[in-house]
Amino acid sequence: MNVEDKQDWKFRVTAKIRKGNEQDSDCAIWARIDKVDDTMGFFENQAYSNIKVTTEWTTFQINGIIDSNAKNLNIGAYTKDNGEYYFDDFKLEVNAPKSKKWIEIPLKNGDFEEDLVSGKGWAEGIGRNKITHVTNFAITTSDNTPYSGKKSLFIKGENIIGNMPHGKFADVNGIKMYYETYGAGEPLLMLHGNGQSINAFMNQVDDFSKKYKVIIIDCRERGKSSYDKTKELTFDIQVEDLKQFLDQQNIKKVKILGWSDGGILAILMALKYPDLVDKIACSGANIFPEGQKDEELKDMKETLARLIKENKDHKNDVYIDLYNLDLKYPNLKYEDLKAILCPSLIMAGDKDVIKTEHTVKIAESIPKGQLAIIPNSTHSVVVEKPELFNSLVIDFFEGK
Repeated sequence: MNVEDKQDWKFRVTAKIRKGNEQDSDCAIWARIDKVDDTMGFFENQAYSNIKVTTEWTTFQINGIIDSNAKNLNIGAYTKDNGEYYFDDFKLEVNAPKSKKWIEIPLKNGDFEEDLVSGKGWAEGIGRNKITHVTNFAITTSDNTPYSGKKSLFIKGENIIGNMPHGKFADVNGIKMYYETYGAGEPLLMLHGNGQSINAFMNQVDDFSKKYKVIIIDCRERGKSSYDKTKELTFDIQVEDLKQFLDQQNIKKVKILGWSDGGILAILMALKYPDLVDKIACSGANIFPEGQKDEELKDMKETLARLIKENKDHKNDVYIDLYNLDLKYPNLKYEDLKAILCPSLIMAGDKDVIKTEHTVKIAESIPKGQLAIIPNSTHSVVVEKPELFNSLVIDFFEGK
């Protein structure tokens, strides 16, 4: 909803949440401000806080201040992995500066008594720029013991990678690294981006596992993998995680597909362990922080400052680590890439948060580098155009 007339106002969002059973994965509410310049302002996803959702209805609340150059306020329900999740009675209130009175802003179908219709009142999707249905999630209303009225929002996740029974943990470099494998043949390691986990590749596993033994991992501090709080989250420590993991798996040669930070890791693996890496395919990777668009860096710096300021009870620790990672690292030079000897496919969307000239220069600096700029795509091309993306990468890996 538009909040340009409520800039600098306080706001609070409340909702009732319960899970189908105690074993179900994360669910939460979130709130985000999109600013007039298309950057992100206030953002909180309570899934990253120490909240406890049970099988009983519980009230959760997000408190915030609408940014001074805010345009839209977005609120929503978040679910992750397999499980059954229920939400009811969303409520939004605002409070003008110096006012002691909270005013409720009516939300269309905030109690979910009406059936859900895509695009009306509530939408689904990933990312700010494109609404995309998420495979394996069913979204509807339910009459199964709603908090109030006759219905609640019901989201069900089934057969989602990253939460499968055959998943395993490996003890590497002082952490427990979670991974899943699919298919058979030459090993292919898939590496997700900064705030992601294994399920970032839910649109890739089926296609690639027909040709390769696909190994997807949760990098440290993401997904189900643990981390050592005494050590800084860097790309170098993650490279060592991967090297120890591959050694444990007795893998002598591997192809790597990396998205965003995963692409950075693929480049660093090819540099540090050239004998181990057969080919790399990277989407939306940068080799120094300034390879990201200026407005993206500005947005990240502002968000990090706010997260540090509002970090009560360590609720933002993981967020802070992730933002610091991309604001401080990596620190390569274009000439460093000349040492990459393996064939390398460097990709990005034409509307990526990575500067197009940076992506082009990376590809040009690698002796066996190839370039693919995918039209009408953002940093999330992996989920926006999976058929095209998958075919490009498979053809590259197959030498076509």
